[in-house]
Amino acid sequence: MSTAYPAALALLLAGWLALLPSALGRLGRRCSPGGLRLLAALVFAALALRLAGGSAHRVYYDEFEHLDIARHLAASGTFAETLAGGLPGYDVLRRPTWPGGHHVALAAFLTLGGSSFLWSALLSSLSALFVFWAALEIFDDEQGALAAAFLWAALPLAVSYGRASDLTSSSLFWIAASLAALHARDKEPGLNAFAACTVAFAIQVRPENALLIGYAALMRAPLAVILPALLGAAFPAAIALSNRAEALPGYSASTTAPLAHLARQVLPNLRWLAERAEFWLILIPATLAASLKRPAARLAALSAAFFLLYNCFFRGRFDTGTEDRYALSVLLPLAVAAAGALGPAAVPAALLAAGLAAAGSPPPDAEREASRRFLERSAKLIPERAFVAAFNPSFVREVARRPAAWAFLILEDLPRFEAERARVGSAPELVLYKDWAWRSRPEEAARLESALSAGYRATPLAGNGLDALVLLTPRGERAR
Repeated sequence: MSTAYPAALALLLAGWLALLPSALGRLGRRCSPGGLRLLAALVFAALALRLAGGSAHRVYYDEFEHLDIARHLAASGTFAETLAGGLPGYDVLRRPTWPGGHHVALAAFLTLGGSSFLWSALLSSLSALFVFWAALEIFDDEQGALAAAFLWAALPLAVSYGRASDLTSSSLFWIAASLAALHARDKEPGLNAFAACTVAFAIQVRPENALLIGYAALMRAPLAVILPALLGAAFPAAIALSNRAEALPGYSASTTAPLAHLARQVLPNLRWLAERAEFWLILIPATLAASLKRPAARLAALSAAFFLLYNCFFRGRFDTGTEDRYALSVLLPLAVAAAGALGPAAVPAALLAAGLAAAGSPPPDAEREASRRFLERSAKLIPERAFVAAFNPSFVREVARRPAAWAFLILEDLPRFEAERARVGSAPELVLYKDWAWRSRPEEAARLESALSAGYRATPLAGNGLDALVLLTPRGERAR
């Protein structure tokens, strides 16, 4: 695996951090002392709100995959994820299917002794600071900017993902920072470098953040800002094209039909947004501001672009599983735009937001939580050195503390997998872990079971009515 790409990202992040104090000086000059105190109190309150609820996994596949990648970076500087691992001398790695921005930053935080949950909570809280800064630069209304930041900090959906450890909070942080940097640059041309670094790194966290380049062009940012971001977008684009060539899930021909997904999902997603009362605290003032002020209309256009893009994604239904996290990227530009109309109603808006925050954020998905509890309870039944075949192996390694292999790896070359695991002293048994990831891929799951049926005898090991562990014993051998 290459070390050049994460090293370049580390340099970009270091450059951004070096420019940050000077850029924050701009915020200090723009804000009154009282406003700065209120902003600091808001950020600390947002962090306390996220930490008080405790950590909770929400995006069960991505969270463990991202953590695995970050740990490789922290340990060796290598940009890699584990396809099969958990036994000494047997780690099968590949280049990750994600851009590396989130993982480089998280790896640095892990090296300092932090946790992925704390990292997410910090970024989620600090995104409110950048929402405030962006709104202040755009509308020059400190009271309205504070109200918008308060709405964002207390939004139950944002709080719930601020307690998780996927890259949602990381991406939202960089979107908010990009909006603030782009508009601060508009007032002080010396901040061009900071804006360029911010947008360029945002794209390395999630590829769809490339929409920020279009936003920068819409507000007529100079080439000194746009060009570095365009050059940086080449890396996520190359990763996406490589994933498409390998027909990986999410990039295969069967899942890349954007117009069909858009037609199927746009109305349910609009209805889902309309049915959430807490979102109207953002939607109403943002709509009013967009109808009256051009900068707010540009922010609404960015929000619409995010909305359409996620509707084109094959798993873009906001009311399914944990896909509601995509709605946050849609709502963030609107939260900034809302500041344009919140000034006169800042106090009632803040009180309503506080009431929503007190009511609590959505709980973790019940099905995923049941899977975690089931696997924790059943882990002792898995033979000590037996590989677990799963479509979510990083989850198995983290929760069950057992060696696990990606099911697609076994499907690709079963004889080689068998030979390699025997070489390092794996137990002769295999275990199939049938969870939500297994059920979402019925064709591949059936192919895997068929491929293994000739050489193994299947025995149910544990089950809870949804998830199951199946022990596969080599034919001709007695089960242990």
